[in-house]
Amino acid sequence: MNFEVLIETIRKNLIIAISGVVTATCMTVYVLHMDKKSDLDSEIEQIDIRISTMLKNITNSAGLEEDIEVVERQISELDERMFQSQELATNYNYFFNIEASTNVSLSDLKQVEIVTEDANQKKRKMPNPIMDAYVKIRYHMKATGTYQDLVNFMRNLEGGPSFYRLEKFRLSKSSAGGDELLSMDVSFLMLGKKAS
Repeated sequence: MNFEVLIETIRKNLIIAISGVVTATCMTVYVLHMDKKSDLDSEIEQIDIRISTMLKNITNSAGLEEDIEVVERQISELDERMFQSQELATNYNYFFNIEASTNVSLSDLKQVEIVTEDANQKKRKMPNPIMDAYVKIRYHMKATGTYQDLVNFMRNLEGGPSFYRLEKFRLSKSSAGGDELLSMDVSFLMLGKKAS
């Protein structure tokens, strides 16, 4: 009998009953999908970041091919300035040309192999992110000349097209004779390309 009364009440208040059913359905859907809203918001934010990154890349890519050409040309110019560790005659001629222009007498010029030190096994090694394309080439030389000639030799070496780093330098009075002659012992590193 209670069931018949309920149906009769629903018939009299049909609009209120339909509104109640729609409200209950909406509340159920909202409660079930409430946690998905934050996930969708974060996805929308990530998509916005990606879109802005793509737009920046598109605007910054204007002239990229020309920039790549400039960089490749500069790298080839730098590579021309590098020593080749296996080309001893060419490397020695570099120093002999400086010797001829500065009136210095070179003796005992030699290219010395650089021994890499083995790292302690207990120490953690950092990974090399980029394969080294360049190598250090060590030279030892003795030169004799006046003070001014030796200074000019070092200036030509420093201002020359190749890259170098002075390691050791010793200046003493020459035993070859003459009060004005000095003897210089030099050790330095030249930047070279790694043999392929």
